[in-house]
Amino acid sequence: MAIILFRATCMAGPLAVMCHSGTAADRALKYHDNSADGKKSLGGSGEIIAFGLPGGGEIAGLRVHGSRYGSPQPPKESFLFYFLNEEMDDVIAARLAPYSKFERGSEKWVYLKFEKPVEVPENFRVAIDFGAAQTKGVYVSFDSSTTGEHSFVDLPGVPARPAELGGDWMIEAVPVR
Repeated sequence: MAIILFRATCMAGPLAVMCHSGTAADRALKYHDNSADGKKSLGGSGEIIAFGLPGGGEIAGLRVHGSRYGSPQPPKESFLFYFLNEEMDDVIAARLAPYSKFERGSEKWVYLKFEKPVEVPENFRVAIDFGAAQTKGVYVSFDSSTTGEHSFVDLPGVPARPAELGGDWMIEAVPVR
């Protein structure tokens, strides 16, 4: 795993790099070197990434590196993301976010900040369901500086499969300070 040190105090946790201060990007749990090596959209399933937060805690939001595709105007609908336990047999929380958060064009970071933080255990997973199809969806970036052992595909209620990206999704969980 590549460990990137930012303008904050960082340490390698059991599953991710964790930083304790600074901006949302500085303190996010992540598995990448901030350089996308590809992108993918998953119709009929979703992007899943496993995280570890020593002792558990609260997550203030998610950061996703990606871009929307489809019509120039975003669909007037939301996508769904889930926080799950490590075994993926318990949904801890589910949240909605509007497609309009993502723009068409080049991939960039989108911060999905929650009104109320989500309490998570030490080891948890995040699954995102964009409801992707040929005419709408989000390309999520991945980075090959890691082994890809933290990234999976599918949705809650279905056994997760390795993503086989040659790296990990560029999805970050942002702990409350």
